[in-house]
Amino acid sequence: MGDYSAFEMLLALVDGRPAGFLAWRQADAEEAEILNLAVHPDWRRRGVGSALLEAVREAAAGDIFLEVAETNLGGIALYQRRGWERVALRRGYYADGRVNAVVMKKSSC
Repeated sequence: MGDYSAFEMLLALVDGRPAGFLAWRQADAEEAEILNLAVHPDWRRRGVGSALLEAVREAAAGDIFLEVAETNLGGIALYQRRGWERVALRRGYYADGRVNAVVMKKSSC
């Protein structure tokens, strides 16, 4: 999706220690993209990922898109609980063409 030179990083801290991060970019006036989201295993299912997603929703303009590995059931469940919808499938996107990516979308409004 173009030039990744301008992106933002969000860092979630718990007791001053990193618990997760999210990288995203505003692609244009109507579309943003989450490039990466990771939560430390000790902090999964404790609201860290949801808080990072909410911060992007508040900061982004237009629709927000992301790709998630079809095998990442926990990630897909998190996005669906937060109101993201599946919009496409990218075949062979990950792992040397062996794993599909689910494309998901959320309105920032």
